[in-house]
Formats: sequence, C-alpha cells, structure tokens
Amino acid sequence: MATEEHKYLANFIKTTHATLREEAQNFGPEVAWKRHVIRKDVLQKYASSMQKLATTYWMENNVNTKNLILCRVEWIIFQCMDYFLNGGRQKYDEREDNIKRKMSTNYVETELVTNCNCNVRNEKIDVLHFDNILDNSTKKLMLLDVGSCYNPFGNLNMFEVTAIDLNGITDKVLHCDFLNVRIGKENLFSNDKQSILQLAENSYDVVVFSLFLEYLPCPKQRYICCKKAYDLLQFRGILFIISPDSKHVNANAKLMKSWRYVLSKLGFMRIKYEKLRHVHCMIFRKSMFKCVASRWANLQALPVNDPLYQTSTAVYIPQDFRNVSSEVEQDGKEEYNTNEMISMFNELPFDGT
Repeated sequence: MATEEHKYLANFIKTTHATLREEAQNFGPEVAWKRHVIRKDVLQKYASSMQKLATTYWMENNVNTKNLILCRVEWIIFQCMDYFLNGGRQKYDEREDNIKRKMSTNYVETELVTNCNCNVRNEKIDVLHFDNILDNSTKKLMLLDVGSCYNPFGNLNMFEVTAIDLNGITDKVLHCDFLNVRIGKENLFSNDKQSILQLAENSYDVVVFSLFLEYLPCPKQRYICCKKAYDLLQFRGILFIISPDSKHVNANAKLMKSWRYVLSKLGFMRIKYEKLRHVHCMIFRKSMFKCVASRWANLQALPVNDPLYQTSTAVYIPQDFRNVSSEVEQDGKEEYNTNEMISMFNELPFDGT
C-alpha cells in the first residue's frame, strides 16, 4: 500500500506534467516551456521527487517476452553491445545496401522488415560482464543521454557520455534545454562548465530518449527533438526511445506506427521494437541512405483523415487526446493511471534500477 510520502511525490510529478500541458493549451507550447524551464524550484523538486520515487518506492524490473529480467538501462547497454560489437551495425549496412540496389533497379519489395531478433540469454544480464569486454584499445561509443537526471551510463567503459537535463541530480549531469539548444560544429560550454550551450552535429554514436518525449507538452516539440537527434547522430548511429505504457502491446499500436512513420520520413529506420511490462523500447538507426528509410513510410496505406498522419512533423502521445483542464481540476482525473506512474519511475536512471 502506498505511503503518504509515496502518494505526495507521485502527485507532485503528475501535477507538474499536467500544469505544463494545461499552460501549453492556454498560452501556447513555446510560452509554456519558457515558463517551465525558469522555475528552478519546481525543477529541483521534480528531480528530487523522481529520485526518491525511483530509489525508494518503485524498484521492480521489467520482463521481456523471453522472460529476460532487465531494467531499461541494462536493455540499452545490451542492445548497444549487440549492435556495435556483435555485428548488428554491419548487418544493417548490408540490408540498406541491398534495398538501395533494389530501389535503383525499380524493384518493389512488399515489406521492409526492420525488427532485429537477437539471441539473448535467459537470465539476468550481467552489465559488468559486458562492459569488461571492452579494453583500453577499444574506441568508446559517444553517447548523449537526454533527460539523464543521474547519468546511469557514466561509469561504463564502453561509453563517452554527455549527460544533460534541465536540472540534474549531481554535477555529472550538464544543464541543458535540449529543445532549444544550438547545434553546431562542436560542443560549447558555459564558463563554469556546468551548462552546455551547443552540441556537435554528426558526432554521437548513440542518443538516448528515456521517458523524455512524454515530458514535452506538444507533438511539434517532440518532433523537433527527434530531428535534433537525427542531426547529432553519425550515419549508422542509433536513437533509443523508451516510452511508458502499462497496457498490452497492441493498445497503442497505432501511435507506435505513427512514430515509426514520422521518424522514417526523417531518415531513421526502426531496427528494434520490444514491449516490456511497462514500457515500449525502440531503436531507430540513422540510415546511410535517407531514401531507404523513408521508403517504408512511402509504402504505407494511411487511413484517411487520421489526425496521427495529418503532418509528418508531429509526434503524438495518448495525453494529446485528453482534456488536460479537467485532469488538473478533478482529483479523480489523473494524467497517468497507477501502473503507468509506477512504470515511469520504475524505469528512471537511478542507482538500483
């Protein structure tokens, strides 16, 4: 049974999200976001509440379809190992090459299958074992962790991490508003080295959006962040998107397909999708040939007048189709149900996940 502190912290998180969304409806998303990022007291309390919830109250792990127990951090690490060290990247290089050749000869393929069925061990992943595979001679993977909060990847040999957040828990996380940060030729920092002012284009092997897109109050802002991830990744680099959802795998299948459609138009191929108990886990690869990635979207027979496909520059979540004002005014109307709230904090990147 939830304690009073447990309920108080969860309600603060829920209220913060709902308030941001309500202000986006009332004043526009840009104004709402500007107001949000200057509320330093709210951001600090939000980060502290998230840490408390994750490390004290919701420590359960997820289980995938193969009964492999792992948290979202371990899932990301395992997939990076498989892609960069176990031949995954070369596999998709060849697949893209084959599709490009077929396209150049006007070959029409009925379906492009981009899910990777990797062989995994039926036991808990030993993250340290995987990390120790890398020695000092191995080039580290450049990883950008957006909305990092704690920098869970910072102690692993395989990554050179840039961890950013509006308000990080420790000095290992740089202050950065990813939605509005500049992209240029190199990383630029504030004088005190606590904030990042510009991120370097085409420089990262991995970008991580873990429970990040849902934080943003409007579909256009989510798209902007996905476009920035595309610009920051090297060709053949990968974007992880972890999104909370406690419902069964097909409940929000239309939304997941719309995400794939929008990112395909951007130049991403979805190479992995897995539904864990409380989250959707997706990997998108920045294609060597943008036409190969967008080809999947172009082959889709889209439903007429479906709001999910009225534009290719919007990323929707279920909350976009709810009445935010009634959620704020009525205690019985919650932005997330209990399981969804548990999943969000259960998957946060803190010690003990």
